[in-house]
Amino acid sequence: MKFLIILLVFITIILALLIIYFNGYNKLSIIKAKMDSANDIISKTLKDKQKLMNELYILIKKVIKKKDYLKDFNSLNNKKLTNYELDIELNNNLKIMKELKEDNKELNTNEYNEILTKIEAKDEILIANKKYYNKNNNLLSKTINGYLKIIAKINHVKIQTSYELK
Repeated sequence: MKFLIILLVFITIILALLIIYFNGYNKLSIIKAKMDSANDIISKTLKDKQKLMNELYILIKKVIKKKDYLKDFNSLNNKKLTNYELDIELNNNLKIMKELKEDNKELNTNEYNEILTKIEAKDEILIANKKYYNKNNNLLSKTINGYLKIIAKINHVKIQTSYELK
């Protein structure tokens, strides 16, 4: 009789631990899925933004032939960058493209301005998804640093770098 009680208590403890583990794992998985979804949208939007900026680059090269102010941008197509790095590079080069437009009246065309407007629309999508990603990354950080630290280590879940917001 004592053996059955001990066995029942042992099984109850094991089941309670399994329930705690799977609840924690599900919580981490949901947060990671939200982050992955936002990151996929960020990745696609960054590629779209880069294509639009390539169109601006072509327009700039037609007007400014002497000096290549955007040689770093031209080499971005050949580099393997993370979304975080690509975002920073694109924003830096976009600033240069806007400055070139202000300095060269020939670039102030409808086509150039339409492309800039499309890029601004992409930036709005990026900002919204970066905020969502960062919010979930902070939640993941708090969750991992809380009671789910062991579950996160077992499943190799790590806190990611947050995106910079303008």
